[in-house]
Amino acid sequence: MKHLIALFIFLFQGVVMAQDMKGLPDWTREHPQWLQTKPELAYVSNRCASAFDLVGNYFLANGVLDEQRRSANIFLNHSDIYVRLGYFLTVKQGTSEPEALRNYNQINDYYKQLIDRNIQSNTQIMLGPLGDDVELCLANYWNAQVTVKELEQEYANHSPKKNLSNTPDQKLDMGMLQVVWSFIKAETGGPLDFPMPPLVVDASLPTNARMVFQYPSEEQPDNSLMVSVSPRTLTQWSRAMVSWAAGHELTHYAFLMRDNGWVRQDKYENKTKHHCNPDFIRLTSGIADLIADQLTNTKERLRMYSEVFRSCTRHPEQ
Repeated sequence: MKHLIALFIFLFQGVVMAQDMKGLPDWTREHPQWLQTKPELAYVSNRCASAFDLVGNYFLANGVLDEQRRSANIFLNHSDIYVRLGYFLTVKQGTSEPEALRNYNQINDYYKQLIDRNIQSNTQIMLGPLGDDVELCLANYWNAQVTVKELEQEYANHSPKKNLSNTPDQKLDMGMLQVVWSFIKAETGGPLDFPMPPLVVDASLPTNARMVFQYPSEEQPDNSLMVSVSPRTLTQWSRAMVSWAAGHELTHYAFLMRDNGWVRQDKYENKTKHHCNPDFIRLTSGIADLIADQLTNTKERLRMYSEVFRSCTRHPEQ
């Protein structure tokens, strides 16, 4: 009973927050220094990221005009910049990753309510408080881009590090991945000599798949235990982003192995959903910092953090 009461209070507080959330024009007038104050900038950025993401996906799914489809891509790109800023600043100001995600989900609920209300009453979504918030976010998008670049410079490692790879020009940097794998094993309690799974470049992966960790299970007994890497990923992504993505898949592998007692199996049982697991979020954020600290002058730390965040918000079932 106590647990049910606590759950009800938590859900009720979330609903109240969604209903009472103030429009961004009014909120920023009450906080005139928000652009110079990191916690306030993080809050506005998270709201802009959510608004752009929901509106962009709505137009992507329902847009019938070319203009709406173009707007969808613009909104989604804007959301990506704002989430790099909002999520990274939120965590760096001392908020835990799970709490940052809960706060973002409450913002998302608020904007979903506004979209539903607009559709039911007007069949248009860009009206009232939602339209006003999107307009403010559009007006400040250039500032967000500049701030992202400034933070990338602020958090970049400008000191040369010992070269970890015999082939530093290779996107699939096995020297870096050995460091990442040692970090993952230390964090998950894995045996020191437990090997990585094979990483295989696979041109047959679907176009929307960048990297895939697969393993034999009851549902898919013929799968091989390996990480498949799309050659498109190696072409389109930087070495830092490729290393982070591979580290993300290696964390899936480590969680699976830990659930199975670090013992090789003919078939594996996956007992947990990983992407929104607080330990998984903490670990993949740590991998982002590890890679960014190892690579000189990389500007990918914020992008890696946003990928940690997007993994949970867009694929919570994995």
